[in-house]
Amino acid sequence: MLALQISEEELRALVVDELAVVDKAEFEAVRRMAARLRIPLERALVERGRVPIGFVLVRVAEAWGVGFVDLKVSDVKLEALRVLTEEYARKNLLLPFELRDAALHVAMWNPRDRRVIDEVQRTTGRKVVPFLAPENSIRRGHLLYKSSLREMLERSVADETMRVDADGWAASDRSAAELLTRILEYAAVARASDIHIEPYELEILVRYRVDGTLREVLSLPPAALQSLVARVKILSQMRIDERRAPQDGRFEVDLGGFTIDFRVSTLPTMWGEKIVLRVLSREGIVLDLEDLGLTPRDHAIVLRNVLRPYGMILITGPTGSGKTTSLYSMLVRLGIERQNVVNISTIEDPIEYNLPRINQVAVNPNAGVEFATGLRALLRQDPDIIMVGEIRDRETVEIAVRAALVGRLLISTLHTNDATGVVPRLLDMGVEPFLLASTLGMALAQRLVRRICASCRQSVTPDASILAALRERGDFERTVEVLRSEGVMSAAGDPLSSIRLFHGQGCVQCNGSGFRGRLGVFEVFEVDDRIRSMIMERRDATAIRNEAIERGMKTMFQDGLAKTLLGETTLEEVFRVAP
Repeated sequence: MLALQISEEELRALVVDELAVVDKAEFEAVRRMAARLRIPLERALVERGRVPIGFVLVRVAEAWGVGFVDLKVSDVKLEALRVLTEEYARKNLLLPFELRDAALHVAMWNPRDRRVIDEVQRTTGRKVVPFLAPENSIRRGHLLYKSSLREMLERSVADETMRVDADGWAASDRSAAELLTRILEYAAVARASDIHIEPYELEILVRYRVDGTLREVLSLPPAALQSLVARVKILSQMRIDERRAPQDGRFEVDLGGFTIDFRVSTLPTMWGEKIVLRVLSREGIVLDLEDLGLTPRDHAIVLRNVLRPYGMILITGPTGSGKTTSLYSMLVRLGIERQNVVNISTIEDPIEYNLPRINQVAVNPNAGVEFATGLRALLRQDPDIIMVGEIRDRETVEIAVRAALVGRLLISTLHTNDATGVVPRLLDMGVEPFLLASTLGMALAQRLVRRICASCRQSVTPDASILAALRERGDFERTVEVLRSEGVMSAAGDPLSSIRLFHGQGCVQCNGSGFRGRLGVFEVFEVDDRIRSMIMERRDATAIRNEAIERGMKTMFQDGLAKTLLGETTLEEVFRVAP
């Protein structure tokens, strides 16, 4: 990470005097840490002060009087990219990303460098509008200069893997390394969250999961499998000679100046070992509660419960619904609010992202470290806040409830269909009603829907069948009441007569899908005195859910419909994920 071009005095005035995110003594400790470790001052502030780098950069940009852009490769317009050469962009750590009228928008790590700005203006003949952008996002964007990356990948397949020796992989080390690098580079540009390498009888299929949907990228000859699997295993420090049992590993690669972590799983199948690589890019994770997509009311409820000194907060949802992002966002916010006066510890399976100044412990069954045993050990470490990756069994939940009962804040996840479902689920796991009523503060259920591409979004006339499906819902009247109170639906007349829906037509930016990125739909269930009484009485799940809705809880469907009417997603997406 390069040093941000901001002086120590400027940064001190910003974070101590203006924002008050750290005090003078803590800033001095940060300064000494930066000098001792020889790292940039802002990086030390992020790690010791638990201040998200995005938070710092936004405020720095405001202080400098320039815009801030958390650049994603999908935001870069190719016609703007071609205005400057790759060599010049890499040398000066900048990236042109949009042409607007006669102006060229340029993401820069040093947007106050007048020499470079004047040079770009002379070279392009356009006025430069500089934006401060994270270093990693600029370096990732440089991959787009390989505009023929897909073609390079396919040519690599034709030139290299066809020469793989079916009797062994040793002669094909170089070919496998080059092929895997191309696959990883293309995954980074495509914003893939997972890479699937699937062996079949006549081909090896490579698919990427982008915005929650699997997309086929290319087909490899079967002879390529052995060398490719071996290369992945070498990087992940797995056993190459073990082909009959699943294995897990992890590795990181440097792609043009920025690093991406990959979590690897292998699984024996009929035609060979299947590989799935989870892409863990620190650039892609949202670590600020304000950016999760909660409504102001729901955000206030979440923040109120996160800042409680004790109790239990549970996040529910299926695999891939963004629970880890929400967990980490809460932990980062806690670190900022409590300013290093608390001990935050986690037990995770696995650790997906390293968080500054938080004690993270990985589950390791081979060493006897499970969620229950790890949690029991954490309780002897004088914790104030504990995050448990998942509550899976009775032993874990008993220890978790006990921890929340004796003055600790415990945050974890649970698999239920909705937020209120945590109550019957925990009772079924053996938690006594009086303990549950005393400890459970809030449950947050969430799903991810695909976001309509902003570059090709269009207004469409709602289909009659969709409107009929809305009217036939049992909670239709209640939904209208909630959305009218939020100003999303018209306050008079037929609520569906004037609604507008949107969809993405498909363009280069979204690869023709009409969607780009994802956003969360939420259901926030806060336990108040009335709900506690119902838990003590062992009331059934339906009664508790109805009471929570009567007391103002907005359901996931209602939250999704609100975001549909605001043009962020489609109604089909909401119907797909929300019960």
